[in-house]
Amino acid sequence: MMSMTDSPSNSRPRGQLKLLAICAVVFGPILVAGLMAHFNIGIPQTQSNKSDLVGAEIQLDDWQVVLDPVGYGAPWRLLVTSPEACAEACLQLVHEARQINVAVGREADRVEHLLASGVALSSSQQDTLEARFPRLQQVTLSVPAYHSSMQQLPASWQQGPQLWLVDPLGRVVLHQSAGAPGKNLLDDLKRLLKLSKVG
Repeated sequence: MMSMTDSPSNSRPRGQLKLLAICAVVFGPILVAGLMAHFNIGIPQTQSNKSDLVGAEIQLDDWQVVLDPVGYGAPWRLLVTSPEACAEACLQLVHEARQINVAVGREADRVEHLLASGVALSSSQQDTLEARFPRLQQVTLSVPAYHSSMQQLPASWQQGPQLWLVDPLGRVVLHQSAGAPGKNLLDDLKRLLKLSKVG
């Protein structure tokens, strides 16, 4: 037998309040997150990488650089690109790439350093490279393809030799700015090697 306090009109508002509370719990965070993203409120402005992230999607194939292997199990690569002859600035970057490779420590076998040149090296340049950097790999790049892909990147990256980090899948992911300490790229590489199971 129903008592006077359990009338259907009294239980209906309580059920509606429960439904509203459930909706608020489900849809409230979504609404707040949308407002935060739209008005850029409370969004962290920091990033964990210290070197420059390559925003445009560039693959080694875009520069017509042929490397083997590429894919899961392939190494990370510190790549120096030099569309012209490898002069002193290029040699300094090759030296920096080797130093970063060595400084990785016990993970050094997961990393290679190499030079991609747009012109054939003279015999004296070849001898210098072999004497100073015996483990350096050398490949060629297509200068027109290289310059074409670089149009979407900052102008300072398009001048002279450059140092890049390439992931095992052949994607160019980081750039070492001229004048920036090599430790920045080293720190980023160590972090990537720690987090990545690829390469």
